[in-house]
Amino acid sequence: MILLEEMDTEFGTIKIVRSKDTDAITYYQNGCSHSEVDMEGISTCAYVHVMYSIIRQSMARRVLMIGCAGGTLATMLHNLGCEVTVADINPHAFILARRYFNMPKEITCVAEDGLSFLLNAPHRYDAIAIDAFTNSGDVSQQFTLPDFFRATRKVVGNEGIVVMNVIVSHDFDLLADRTALNMETAGMPAVLFDWSQGTDRNIIIAGGNNIESMRVNIDGNPPLIRHELQYIASRKRRQHRSMVPDTSPPCPV
Repeated sequence: MILLEEMDTEFGTIKIVRSKDTDAITYYQNGCSHSEVDMEGISTCAYVHVMYSIIRQSMARRVLMIGCAGGTLATMLHNLGCEVTVADINPHAFILARRYFNMPKEITCVAEDGLSFLLNAPHRYDAIAIDAFTNSGDVSQQFTLPDFFRATRKVVGNEGIVVMNVIVSHDFDLLADRTALNMETAGMPAVLFDWSQGTDRNIIIAGGNNIESMRVNIDGNPPLIRHELQYIASRKRRQHRSMVPDTSPPCPV
């Protein structure tokens, strides 16, 4: 690997590296990979293409993203013709996304905590995408609670959608299922797009009134990830007797 840049920030150490074998560029923060693009600038992360596919099917024109890293999803949506705003607590992410991942200057970047920006959103959005993690690589709890999804529902209205990336450790990790339940508690039917029988895998949670009819298009995606996308299944949250809506302290709304 070739180190292109290393930056120590208030929110962790970011490294941008290039593969000697494939020329792929990867964005690492505190050792965790958050974005990767191939030599043509196309994301090699299958979950990004799942989020993109769902938002595209929703016909969203104005999109809010919480979490930036390399900004690959924001760039894809901008190229689709969407008006994209990205909120990230770390302003250095925007600099690196534009320098190494070709994130267009037309994308609006806001250096602010995603929840804070959402609670004071200047207008409505057609879709909200959440792809934000703590310095330790975990999903911040504030983005998984019912009150957070009530706030997102106010911003997207009855016709908008919410898509969220989470990581589960194994098949018995119910983080995605609990989060989907909390989304439903806020009035948004939820579907999970899941890779079966994988450890430390991404699951995309999608919520909205029209979400159950959506499917991931495999043929239109880059050949590199088509094989992986073949194993994505949509499902409703698992029924589990120990699962109850999260009653952790609510975020202010």
